[in-house]
This record gives sequence, C-alpha cells and structure tokens, in this order.
Amino acid sequence: MARLFRALSGLTQMAFEKRTGIHHVLLAKYEQDQAEPSLAKLRRMGQLGAGLTVAAGELILEFADALRQPRRRAGRGTEAFAAELSALVAGFYQRLLRLPVPHPAPRAEDRQHAAELWRRLAELPEGQQLAVVRVAGEFQTWAIAERVCEESVVQAWRDVGRTASLARLAQEIAEQVQGPEGWRHRIQGYALGFVANSLRVPGELEAADAVLEKALRLWHAGSDPDELLDPGRLLDLEASLRRGQRRFDEALALLEEALRIGRCRERYLLKKGLTLEVMGDYERAVETLLEAQPEVERSGDDRLRVSLHQNLALSLTHLGRYGEAAELGRDLRRRSVERGDEIWVIRGVWLEGRIAAGLGRREEALRLLAQARTEFDRRNMSYDVALALLEEAVLLLEEGRAAEVKVLAGELSKVFEAKGVHREALGALRLFKDAAEQEAATAELARRVLGYLFRARHDEGLRFEVGRG
Repeated sequence: MARLFRALSGLTQMAFEKRTGIHHVLLAKYEQDQAEPSLAKLRRMGQLGAGLTVAAGELILEFADALRQPRRRAGRGTEAFAAELSALVAGFYQRLLRLPVPHPAPRAEDRQHAAELWRRLAELPEGQQLAVVRVAGEFQTWAIAERVCEESVVQAWRDVGRTASLARLAQEIAEQVQGPEGWRHRIQGYALGFVANSLRVPGELEAADAVLEKALRLWHAGSDPDELLDPGRLLDLEASLRRGQRRFDEALALLEEALRIGRCRERYLLKKGLTLEVMGDYERAVETLLEAQPEVERSGDDRLRVSLHQNLALSLTHLGRYGEAAELGRDLRRRSVERGDEIWVIRGVWLEGRIAAGLGRREEALRLLAQARTEFDRRNMSYDVALALLEEAVLLLEEGRAAEVKVLAGELSKVFEAKGVHREALGALRLFKDAAEQEAATAELARRVLGYLFRARHDEGLRFEVGRG
C-alpha cells in the first residue's frame, strides 16, 4: 500500500518525504517490505500523498488482484469491484501497473558475485564491456560498479586512458542500478567521484573539480541504509584533488575526516604521507608512513604495500637516511617482479640508483639511473626521464664531467615535446638545459631543479625560483 500511495502521487521518494514528513529511507523500507508502517503513517501517506483513505487503497489493491487472477478468486467478481471503484479507478490503475517491481535489497555478499562477474567482463574489449553493461541486468549492480571504480584506480600508474575508460564504465553501471532513489543517488555519486579522479590524474584539475562537485551533491542527496559503501572514499579522492590544486590544508583535513569515519585507514594514511611529501615535510611524511605500515601489512593488499615502500623509501632518501631506504628498495623491486608490474620494477631500479648515489656507490648509481632513464623513455614517461637524468647530472657534475652532462642534456628535448610535463617544470628544465649546453651547469643547480621537480610533480602551480630553487 505504501508503494501504491506513492505511485498514485506521481512523486519521487524524496518529494514524497517533503509532502508527508516520512523520511525517504523509511519509505524505501516500507516499499521493499523491510518494515511495516503504522496505521497512522499509512493514513498520512494516503491522505497527504495520494488524496485517498486507507480503505480506498485496500479496495484498489483488491481490485487489481482480482483483475490479475479472476479465475482463482472467490466471492465478489470484478464487476462488483468496478461498480464500487468507478469514481476512484480512472487513471489510477494504469499508474499502478507501471509501478516497478521491488528489486532485492543490496547486500555485502553481492561483492563475492561481483568478483566473478568482473573477471568475465575484464576479458572483453572496452567497447564490448560498455555494450554488455547496458543490456545485461546481472552486470547492473552496485557491487560491479564499486569493483570497476577500484580497477580504475589500479590503472592510474599504468595507463591514464584505461583509468578514464574504466571510470566511465563504472558510471554507466551505476546509472543502471535499480532500487530506491536515495540508494541510486548514493551509488551514482560514488562512481562519479572516480570519473573526477580519472580527470585529476592527467592534470585536468578544473574539469575534475566540476565533476567532483556533482558527485558530492549526488552522494549527499542519497542514502545507504545498510552502510555498504565506504563513507571515506570520496573524501580521500577529494583530498587527492585538493593536493593537486595546492590546497594542502584542505587535503589534510579531508584525510583526517576519512580516518575518523572511513574504513580504509591504510589508504588514508598513505595519502596523508604523500601529501606531506609533496609539501616537502619529509619528517612528518616518514612518521605518517611508518604509522601506516602495520595497517598496510594487515590489509594484505600488495599494491598498497608496494606504494608504501616506494613513498617511504623516497622520503627517507630526502632525509639522507639511505641505509633504511636501501632495505625497502630491495623489497620493492622483489615484490614488483613477483607482481609482474613493469612500471614499478623500473621505478625500483631508479630508486636503487638514487640510494646507491647516497651511499657513495657512484658508478653503480650511474648505471642504474641510466638503465631506468632508458626504460622510462621507451614508455614515454617524460617526467620520470627528467628525474633520472637530473640524478645522473648531479653525480657527473660533482666529478667535473660537464661535457658528458652537455650530451646528456640533449635528451631533455624529448621531454619538452612530450605531454604530461607542466609549464613551470618545463621552465626549470629549460634553464638547466641552457646552462648544460654552455657547460656552465653546476651540481648545485642540478640538485635545486631536481628537488623542485620532486615537489612540482603533484603541485603544478609551484614555481621554480632561480635564486632559491
């Protein structure tokens, strides 16, 4: 009867709440037979929502049942009902027939089936994936949308284009999810947050901000009665965007809120550590990442473990703590090889080269850094090419090998032509290249540009000042 009254009102659950004063989450439970409204609430829904009495509602339902099963019913026939309802039925019955059948309530167990469905979906080409989720109901679930959202994040360090396509796929699935309006808004807002993230990764910060604003509106307008979605996930995605916008205090505040209400402390702590690293506060970054370490180990998520070791080892090198970083670097490379993750393997080589330089093993460092630079170049990872090249330049210039640095600086021409390196960073690199070509570059200049690039990678508005670096 609750469903009948709202259907006859022609209102959404949110609008029906405003008219009757009954919360839309409670309405959803009534309509899915998860809770039973009191007689007083039924009267309020009937009178304020549909302009009917409870008795009239009962009569309509009985009449509809008689029409569906005329041969099984005993007692009065449909003619008798029609006579009593002649003033009420006009227009109501067709609206009742159009009322959708309730869908099963979402459950945490849905994630288990989603894992299998994703394996099947992942085997298809991208175009076919989109076609499948548009027509196949079994793929139109909140759990599949959530799974694809996370897959989009996994791809962020590997393939930016794939990150974006997966986020759009998750959005499409979320649009197809059935159920109460509040729940649909919540899952749609969740998925849209990952679309915003896929725009942030390649540096489209303005577009990401606009999409995230819409995602947050949907999220807050929706509801999640069974608390299935992590309430901290959009907070940490927003924190990543604020970090990219150089709004560091906001990013840290969002991550603190996520730590308070969310369910993935290890991820929030990792992001907090990265934010502090980008700010140049390496002491606090190390402190935060060490706090995250036992949480990451307990999670069993090898991807987070690799990320932790990379960020922690890098921050330790900034503090000159190369011995501690060396052990983490070896573990990082081993795990990356085991995972078959080529990008992390190459970054592990680069990190080992940086550590070797800090420990005074100069020839080993030059060999590892050159190897990493070559592999980065093969994959068009221009920013990483620049970092490795400057690490080499520092070592060579400390030995007075300016002629070799002049040759090496020629490799920066490819970086200038590539996408993904922002204007301020290009300006700093051009300054170094010009000095190297005149054999006037110094190890100090190379170190200043290198230190700037580390911070500017996630802070595109940061300017390089010649006098201070």
